[in-house]
Amino acid sequence: MNKKIIIGVVISVIALPMVTFAATDGTYNISVDNIGFAGGEVSGDGTYQLSDTVGEPLVGLGTSTNYKTQDGFWYMVNNTLALELDSDTKDLGTVTPGTPNTATTTATVTTDAAGGYELLISENNDMTHVTDGTTTIANYAGTIATPTTWSGIGFGFTVTSGAGVDAKWGTSPNNNYSGFPISNTVFHDKAGYTSGGDDTVIEYKVDVPSTQKSGTYNNIVTYTAISKL
Repeated sequence: MNKKIIIGVVISVIALPMVTFAATDGTYNISVDNIGFAGGEVSGDGTYQLSDTVGEPLVGLGTSTNYKTQDGFWYMVNNTLALELDSDTKDLGTVTPGTPNTATTTATVTTDAAGGYELLISENNDMTHVTDGTTTIANYAGTIATPTTWSGIGFGFTVTSGAGVDAKWGTSPNNNYSGFPISNTVFHDKAGYTSGGDDTVIEYKVDVPSTQKSGTYNNIVTYTAISKL
């Protein structure tokens, strides 16, 4: 029995919170407003002069699980970040049990962040039968932490090309695959500055058992980009 597989893909973008206030007059821009609480002394070297203020008592890099912020006097960084996909839907066609079908998405990240970026992925639920709303196609057994050579059935993905692709994903024709997490999970980490758009190609693969109920199945896969300091 044949099964029709369709997925939707969506994107989101997260730029790390670098500033909280900004000032501009239409010509000039100050990325950060700062209020000092003392100072006013003038320092100079004979050529240049600086009027000092006292403020920003916290200095250094502050981090949490998801964010980083560089604290200190007049620390100003204003990064840009954009994520585009080559299509917002992917049709994996009609699947014959035992013969996997594939499709690809190209995710293009453009950022001037010095630390690069991370790509995260998630799905809303397992592939679900459109008509009955309950029958599903299971996730592939591999994980992002430990992707495996394709074997068996399910719906999974791999990274086939991109800048700095982790060796764990393998190389064609011996790529390793993971199932899709429900919560956003990093699957690609690009370190360092990139000029212009940076493409990462993700391949989907699906296979089903002969007992799989016929019909159309779909779900939603979400991509998120996060810039790094």
